[in-house]
Amino acid sequence: MGLFDTLTFEDGLEIEFPNIGADPSEITWQTKSIARHQPMLENYKVTVEERLFKEEVNYENVPEEDRPYYDEETEEFESPLMELAGGRRKVHQGWSDMEYHGIFEFHKTIDGDYVSLEAKFTDGQLVDITPND
Repeated sequence: MGLFDTLTFEDGLEIEFPNIGADPSEITWQTKSIARHQPMLENYKVTVEERLFKEEVNYENVPEEDRPYYDEETEEFESPLMELAGGRRKVHQGWSDMEYHGIFEFHKTIDGDYVSLEAKFTDGQLVDITPND
């Protein structure tokens, strides 16, 4: 289990997907192998131009009164752990082209069937998607 990154595909790709019984552009896939480091719940997408982009984000502190476990009557939290929950939020800054070169695995359970695929990029361009057998 553990952390993973998410991957989406824009609708209208020219590249052919293996038959998975669903529209791949309507699925949020999971992967642990895009980044050269441990997955960190980052978001990636393959654009209609068949390029891999990573979401760039900053993080900001959330005021105590806007956090989920803040008690407005007592103006405090039940515990120090509850104070941490929801204390930071992602702020979208845009997308950057990864200029990815290599192969990575991505997967999803679709209608009870585990589907694992590999995407191959050459010089930043998606060139193939195959089943990961």
